[in-house]
Amino acid sequence: MTTRREVSANVRDKRWQPCGFTLIELVIVLAIISAMVMVIMPYATKSNESLKLNQECLNIAETVRYAINLSVNSRKPIRIVIDPKNKSYSLETGARIDGQNFKPIEDIQGSTHYLGRNIEIKDVDGFSIEKEGYYLVFDPARAWPEASISLSNSGTIKIIKIRREQVEIEDSEI
Repeated sequence: MTTRREVSANVRDKRWQPCGFTLIELVIVLAIISAMVMVIMPYATKSNESLKLNQECLNIAETVRYAINLSVNSRKPIRIVIDPKNKSYSLETGARIDGQNFKPIEDIQGSTHYLGRNIEIKDVDGFSIEKEGYYLVFDPARAWPEASISLSNSGTIKIIKIRREQVEIEDSEI
């Protein structure tokens, strides 16, 4: 049989047992987590930059498709203007039937779009050269152009290829 003194000693021992974590255990866990974050961070940043480049390519490809459709539907020449210095692109419409005197299109698709901070226009092929940049005309009365635009950031290059009425995005190696 247990005495009263033994019972109170057992209760006291259970009551004073430590619960939770010590400061040393918490510091060790935080150090492990911070080391894992430091290892993973460069990969996450590179992935984020790649996603930004993909999105810019998709935006330009959609703008080109919009220009093609607008040219067919309005029966007017539409041109896309690429400005590598300002890292921007915009759409313009021919004010006259012969396609001269282009003026900016002021709607959601036609306003000037600027590329992301780390994205560069590397190469423009098949475009005509003008003082403010390069341009490509989509004229329903003429043959559709073939051209390409190369964008890059942090070691990745994407090429937007325009072949008649088709627009494709391809990966390229440096």
